[in-house]
Amino acid sequence: MLQVELDESGRISNTRIINSSGYSRLDNAALAAVKTWRCRPAVRDGQPVKAIALQPFNFVIQGN
Repeated sequence: MLQVELDESGRISNTRIINSSGYSRLDNAALAAVKTWRCRPAVRDGQPVKAIALQPFNFVIQGN
């Protein structure tokens, strides 16, 4: 679970791990993925504002 902060333009301004997967490679992959996102900014009273959201990640490891 990551905490994601969006700025007024919808860009990711900060992220942090709330609940680790227990594996640093998976945690780092989640952080790297979020940093590439672009979102619609949150709006309050018709104006874009900063926002904080929790974003869960579910990983599926496949292999033989």
